[in-house]
Amino acid sequence: MEFIRPALATDASRIAEIIITNYRVNFYPFFRNDSFYFGELNVMDMATEYAEGTDALRSTYVYDDGVVKGIIRISGNEIEKLYIEPQFQSQGIGARLLDFAVNEKKASWLWVLEYNTRGISFYHKHGFLLTGEKIIEDEWVPLLKMSKAQEIQLRIITQNSPDKARLEAINEEAFPVNERNSIDDLFASGGDGNLDIIGIYTDDELSGFFAVRKFGRIRYMAYFAVCSEKRSMGIGSKALHLLKDFYPCCQIINEFEAPDEMDENNAVRLRRRDFYLRNGFCETGWYSFYDDTEFVIACSDAQFDIAEFQKFIVYLNSIVPDHIPKPYQKNII
Repeated sequence: MEFIRPALATDASRIAEIIITNYRVNFYPFFRNDSFYFGELNVMDMATEYAEGTDALRSTYVYDDGVVKGIIRISGNEIEKLYIEPQFQSQGIGARLLDFAVNEKKASWLWVLEYNTRGISFYHKHGFLLTGEKIIEDEWVPLLKMSKAQEIQLRIITQNSPDKARLEAINEEAFPVNERNSIDDLFASGGDGNLDIIGIYTDDELSGFFAVRKFGRIRYMAYFAVCSEKRSMGIGSKALHLLKDFYPCCQIINEFEAPDEMDENNAVRLRRRDFYLRNGFCETGWYSFYDDTEFVIACSDAQFDIAEFQKFIVYLNSIVPDHIPKPYQKNII
């Protein structure tokens, strides 16, 4: 794109000036750390990061119309930095650099300071959405993840679909052997017409799938996966909301591992639980236990129809006798 070129080692000091000026203008007011922003952070040290042959230099592009006025740093699909010299802001330079990153370099996500409402608004204006993911960097800097909004569609996939090989690849990547059925076996188990394999398509590319068993008003989410390269981009959240529209007037049921402070992967369990609760599922107060693991039964409707679900379980046992949920409640003292 016009005026945008790869950074050169001779740009190092200018790049450092732009970054440090933005750090001081945009971030110092939140953190008020004099020793860091006006001592540890300096142009000479920052410039060495962009010396000849460094990874930082190789992944950086500058906006140069005779003067370097802005920089963007891209690593894979991540936008690591995007800064414009304050005197040249509000001239469309940031938008051009962002457009270059998305369209020319296929960048699709970034971290933004939680307090930086101006930055969040800028990225939102240009099609990026908050994913709900948050990290704390260096023990005190809260960052929020934003991802480029993509067109997401749900489509039924049939056994003779040209996307079947891609579907199987996602299936094998997402689930360990002991939790996985082959796609052919899944299709075979739906011979009565009560199983939907639903593709999650992003910009017309198969990026994940649901396997949903149907019984009356019950829609039991047996499998849900998004391919690794598209995770943490808000696709799963959007797909879940679309699934509710896909099955109007139905109760969508899923199970997730119950939090367990004694389990070494409890943090993962908590994130998974929070993901479903954040996306409109409710804990029903019912549990199931299989594969030496306790699961929470969750529902898209606050009024869980346990009687209908128990009828579904009887039906499911006639189709696939393995891993049948056996609902129970816990005594609360």
